[in-house]
Amino acid sequence: MNDELKNKAYLLASRLKHRGYDNEVIRARLEKEGIPEELIKQVLTNLTVQKIVEIKQEHKPFYNLALLKIGIGIFLAIASAILIPGHVYIPIGLIAGGIAAAIFFKDGKKL
Repeated sequence: MNDELKNKAYLLASRLKHRGYDNEVIRARLEKEGIPEELIKQVLTNLTVQKIVEIKQEHKPFYNLALLKIGIGIFLAIASAILIPGHVYIPIGLIAGGIAAAIFFKDGKKL
């Protein structure tokens, strides 16, 4: 297939995808532009895969930070259990605080 036609199809499809159009609307627009059906399927598949990869990459840092915050809570809970034996509420509160911090600050929010 012609590289110029591929570039035109990808450019138009990605522009429509970023505007929020559905795959059916994008398919109709590409057909109207005279893009072959095989290339339309390829473009829509690649855009969908690209969107899935982007979503997974956005969530990856959150999981790493969440594990770090929960780990810090567990470490502080163990340290407080050793330093202050008999107070079981402090370690439980620190672990719950780590989990709550991981959930509350999910979107990068700060106090």
